[in-house]
Amino acid sequence: MIKRLVTLLILVPIGVVVIALAVANRQPVDVTLPLEVAGQPMVLFTVPLFVLAFLMVFLGMVIGSTATWFSQGKHRKSARAAKVEATKQGFEAQKHKERAQELSQTANTATGANQPALTRS
Repeated sequence: MIKRLVTLLILVPIGVVVIALAVANRQPVDVTLPLEVAGQPMVLFTVPLFVLAFLMVFLGMVIGSTATWFSQGKHRKSARAAKVEATKQGFEAQKHKERAQELSQTANTATGANQPALTRS
């Protein structure tokens, strides 16, 4: 319930602002890339200003996300190594536990008693 309320309190105002910006910035703008052949731009297109603004925001998010992903690679690598080590330790602990139970059973049959073997907790 709180998550839904927070979402409404944050996303609805952002949506209203985005829609207002899109409606207010509908005028077309010419976009050219700085590549020219014989004084004429190679790439020239006309788009509404809000489309250009949204495209730049999206492009910034993609570039930022990619940079963050690459910069955090060392942390993901160490997490994978720690997971492998924890798995190895778990298998080793299970092997020692099985060996201890096996030795306990051997000790019980060797003494001929039905008394449980002493175990440490």
